[in-house]
Amino acid sequence: MDRIFGGLPSVGDLTVNCVYTALLQPVNVVKILIQVGYEPLPPTFRQPSMFFFSGGYYYPNIFKYMKYLADKEGSRLVLYRGLTPRLGGVFITNSVRSEVLAALPVSTSKCPPEQIASEVGRQCAATALAVITSHPLLVVTNRMIVSLIGGEDKYSTVTGAIATIFTEEGLLGFYAGIIPHLLGEVSGKAIEVLIQEIVEKMEINKKLGLPAPAEGKTTLPVSAIHGFLSYPLQLTTTIMTVNNCGLAVSDLPAVQGTQEGWFACIKALWNSGNIKRGSNLMFARKAADQSWHTPPTPAAAFVDAVVDAAEPVIDAVVDAAPAVVDAVVEAAPAVVDAVVEAAPAVVDAVHAIVDAAEPVIDAVVDAAPAVVDAVVETAPAVVDAVVETAPAVIDAVVDVVCPDGTCGLQAVASE
Repeated sequence: MDRIFGGLPSVGDLTVNCVYTALLQPVNVVKILIQVGYEPLPPTFRQPSMFFFSGGYYYPNIFKYMKYLADKEGSRLVLYRGLTPRLGGVFITNSVRSEVLAALPVSTSKCPPEQIASEVGRQCAATALAVITSHPLLVVTNRMIVSLIGGEDKYSTVTGAIATIFTEEGLLGFYAGIIPHLLGEVSGKAIEVLIQEIVEKMEINKKLGLPAPAEGKTTLPVSAIHGFLSYPLQLTTTIMTVNNCGLAVSDLPAVQGTQEGWFACIKALWNSGNIKRGSNLMFARKAADQSWHTPPTPAAAFVDAVVDAAEPVIDAVVDAAPAVVDAVVEAAPAVVDAVVEAAPAVVDAVHAIVDAAEPVIDAVVDAAPAVVDAVVETAPAVVDAVVETAPAVIDAVVDVVCPDGTCGLQAVASE
C-alpha cells in the first residue's frame, strides 16, 4: 500500500504495529514493574536443573506475575494499563520517523563508506526526532503502570496523568529520562544500520544463501544485537521516567540511589548487579540477593509441612475453645447436682454389697481347715498311685518313640 500523507507510514504498517503492541501490552506491564524492582511474589528455592542452572531462590515467571496482578485488581484489564498512550507513542514514532526519512535525501555517492555514513546519519536523525516527539507519552505510560504499586488514582487515566505531570512538574516533567532514551535508541539504531549496511554492501546474505530483508527492515539477529546493547539504557530510562514523581515506586529499595540523575542511576544499577534486571521474562528469574536465604533441609521441610498442616487444626481448636468452655460451665451445675443427689443411693448400694459378702467370707473361713485336712490325708495315696503307674507310662512312651527297641532305653522303676 502507498504511504499516506506523503511520508507517513501506510495504514497496513500502522495496523500491524498497533496490533502487535496491544498483544504484548501485558508483557510490557510486567516488564516495567520488574524493571523498577517491584516483586510482590516471594522467591522459592529451586534445586539445580536444566531450567535452574545454579539452583537458589528464583522469582516466578511472568505468567504467575500476570495472574497476581489480575487477582489483586479484580480484573484482567489491569494488564492493559497504559495501552492508549503507548499506542499513541507508536503512531507518533512511526509517523515522525517516516516523515524525516522521506525528507532527508539518500546519498548518491558511489563510495561505499560515504553511502554507509550517510544512511547511518539519516536513520539516527529520524530516530532522534521520533524519540523526542514520542517521549512524553512514554512517561505517561510508565507512570500509569507503576501507579499499580501504590494504587495512586492521579495516574489511573491518561488525562489525569497528563494533568498531574503538567501541574506538578511543568513541561520538563514530560521529558524525564530523555537523555538515556535518546542515547539508547540512537546508538542502538546506529549500530543496527551500520551492521545492516555492511551486510548489504558485502552481499553476505547472498553468499550465505539467505533472503535479503525487505526495504527499511532489518534481520532478526541485528535487531537482537540492538536490544542487547541498548538494554541498560532502556532500564535506566524506565527508572528515570518514574523517579521523584510522588508515587510509591520511589520508596522501593531497588530504585534507591538512582534519583540523582541518569548517570548515577546507571552506575548504581551496575554496582548492584541489576543492570540487566527485567531482561529475562519468560523464565523464572534468580533473586539478586541470595545471602539472606538458607536452602531448606529435608527435616526443616518436614517440620514446615507439619506446622503448616497443624495450623488449621490449632486455629479450629482455638476458635472452638470458648464455646466448649461455655458449654462445660453451663452443664457443670447440673452434673454436680446429679452427683450429689445420687451419692446416698450409691453409698447404700455399697453397704448392701458389703453386708451380702460377709456370710460368704465367713463360710469360706469356716470350711478352710476341713479342706486342708482332707488334702493332707489323701496326699500319700495319690503319691503311691503315681509311683505304681510310672513304669507302665515309661514303657508306653518307649514303645512309641523306639518301636524297634534300638533306642537303648529301659524302664527303671524306683523303689
